[in-house]
Formats: sequence, C-alpha cells, structure tokens
Amino acid sequence: MRLLLQLLLLLSLLTSCTDPAPADPPADDDDSADDDDSSDDDDSADDDDDSAEPPDLDWDDDGLPNGFEDQIGTDPTRPDSDSDGYDDGDEYLNYFLPNDPEDYPYIGGYPRGPFDEAYSGQGFEPGQLSATWSHLDQYGQELQLHRFAGNVVLIYIDYEDAPGLGHIAPEVEAIYQARRSEGFVVLHFLTAGLFGPTGYGPPFAQRYIEEHGLTFPVFEHPAPSPIATNYHLSPFVPHWTLLNRDLRIVVPSLSGHNDWPAVLGEIDVLLAEPAPNVGWPLPR
Repeated sequence: MRLLLQLLLLLSLLTSCTDPAPADPPADDDDSADDDDSSDDDDSADDDDDSAEPPDLDWDDDGLPNGFEDQIGTDPTRPDSDSDGYDDGDEYLNYFLPNDPEDYPYIGGYPRGPFDEAYSGQGFEPGQLSATWSHLDQYGQELQLHRFAGNVVLIYIDYEDAPGLGHIAPEVEAIYQARRSEGFVVLHFLTAGLFGPTGYGPPFAQRYIEEHGLTFPVFEHPAPSPIATNYHLSPFVPHWTLLNRDLRIVVPSLSGHNDWPAVLGEIDVLLAEPAPNVGWPLPR
C-alpha cells in the first residue's frame, strides 16, 4: 500500500513538470486596433486639418480665396489691396487690375474684357489696329481705348444739334442696351459742327445725355478734335467707325442716317466673331 501511494505521488509530480506553463493572456486585438486607429487616424486627420487651409478660405472676404490672391499678387488680408475704393474681387472678376489704384470699375458700367498687356495700336487706317487714346467721359473718368479690346466698339461722332432728319442718338442707345451683354461698346464723341459752333455752343455732354437718355460713354470734344478727326473720314454726321474685337478698324467712314442699317448689319457680323483668347486666370 505504501508503495502504491509513492507511485501515485511520483506520477503526479511527473505530470506537473511536463505540462506547459500557462501562456500570457493574448493581446486584446480589438482594443489595440481601436487604440492604434484612434491614435494614428484621428491624430493625423487633426494634423491635416491644422496644417492644410481650406481651398475657399477668404480671410478678407473680398471674393477671392487666399491662395488665388497669392497667385495674382494681391494681399489676402486686405479687401482693397490698392486702396482705390473697390474690393479686389469686384475689380479682378470684372477685368480690372486690383493692384493698380488708377484702374477701377467704370461708373457707367461699360462692358470690358480681360486686359491684354500686349496690345499695340498701329494707326487709324482701315485694317489697322486702332491707335489707342484716352479721354474723360461724362463722369470725369478716364477711359482708355485699348482697355476695351475683346469688345466690338462703335466710334460714334455727332453734333449736339441734329440735322433736319432728327437725332439718331436714341437709336444708338437702343442697340447699345440690346447688345452690350454680348460685348458691344459705344464710344461717342460729341463735337462742334465743321462750319462753326452749333446752335447750342460748345458741346455739353450732360445736357445732351439727359435729352436723349444715353448711358454709353460720351466725350466732349470741341472742334478741332484730334481723336474724332482721325476717325471722321467723311464731313457728314452722324458718323461711325467700327472696330472688331481686336480693335482693328474694319468699317471706316460710314456717315449719315442712310448708313445706319449698314452699321447694324456689320455689328451683327462682328459680334458673331469669337473674342480673342487673353490669359486671365479665374479662381476655381
């Protein structure tokens, strides 16, 4: 009996020695995955949000995103970079230069295309690019011809007191209003008669504008008037010269009421032509 007990004890000891030691508890895969995901994904996402600026962030609320202002050279912290009274977005999106205090939207809201710095006028002959010029309009604002490139431009010359057939200015105003959204501009020289002052005396733009309800630019240009004379290839008024979208003189010396239907036909033709491609990047 004693021997049997000793054998059982010995067997118990052998069994305990051969059993493997209990393993450490397995890693909690779910917890560790959650911890890793939260530490990696959330932290990295937070880092991305902190370091990357939203593409449409506009610190100065001028209508141009910060990154785009860096691209065009305006100040993203100032809504009016050139201090001319117009926000950068209002200028740039209407093809004005927001870093040039001398270039700002026209009071009359005349159509305008992208600014082409390469424009170089040639003269006043048919087929030439029109020589550029500048003059003060009825609001005292300086308009420069080359800044209207991209539009079809009607150079309109007339006297304040019309010939016996009546004044055609209201008809010019009507076509201006009807087609301006297509890129049509009227630049009107109000001049004195070729044979001495008119019955009104020197041209008076505001009186003339109010009489006929005009909204396009009107320049007071008493005789002798060098700009008007360059385009005025006929001694009669009303007189028109048309410039295409490149400001090339395509229809010179159309004068008189009888020519007005022909002018309208040429305007249709020129407006159907595509505008020149001018690099003017826009915000995306």
